[in-house]
This record gives sequence, C-alpha cells and structure tokens, in this order.
Amino acid sequence: MRNAEAAGTDDCPVKIKLVAPPLYVLTMQTLDKEQGIATLNKAITACTETIEQHKGKLTVEEAPRAVSEGEDKQLAEHMARLRLDNEEFSGDEDSEEEEEEEYTGLGDADVDAVTEITE
Repeated sequence: MRNAEAAGTDDCPVKIKLVAPPLYVLTMQTLDKEQGIATLNKAITACTETIEQHKGKLTVEEAPRAVSEGEDKQLAEHMARLRLDNEEFSGDEDSEEEEEEEYTGLGDADVDAVTEITE
C-alpha cells in the first residue's frame, strides 16, 4: 500500500482507505482527469507488483474513474456501512476452547486482496 501512495505526486496525491478487510479504496483529488486516472493506474501497478512479490493477489473491482461530488458521498456512506457491518458485537467472541483450536497455526490463510479503485 505504501508503494501505491508513493506513486502519487504533489499535484495528484494517492490516498488509501480501508473499507473492511480485505477491501481498500484508492482515492485522489485533481483538476486534471487524465493525469489523475494515469496516476491511479500507476499506483495500482506498483501495489500489484509488491503484493505479487509476496505471493499475494490483488483484484481490482473497478477501474479508476472520475466521480462527481454526489458519487463521492455515496461511496463514503457505503464505506461507513461496511465498517459498521465489520465491527464485532457482543456474542461474536468465540469460547477460549474454540480460540485455542482455531489459532494454533496459519492453516489455510487467505492472502487475496480485493481493491476498489475510485477517484
């Protein structure tokens, strides 16, 4: 993710937001639509290369695109709902016995990363 942020420039800074593991959103604000989309594509490439070097996988859910202020607000609301859905509530906890069995090793760790890209 740091490599994706590093792909940004002073005119087009790339920001990464965690929606709910493993879903991330890359965003930026710029007046030059083409430069912004090119910078986001460069950030995606940098992030993909780094993740694949560590035997991971990045899936782009949506290609970079320009959005209006209304769409940006809808995205923020959607991200807030996903965060709330991801929070633990009372009763979510496992018993100590189950935790011991469940966390004795890495087992079948899922290393897939899903990313949604927007501007």
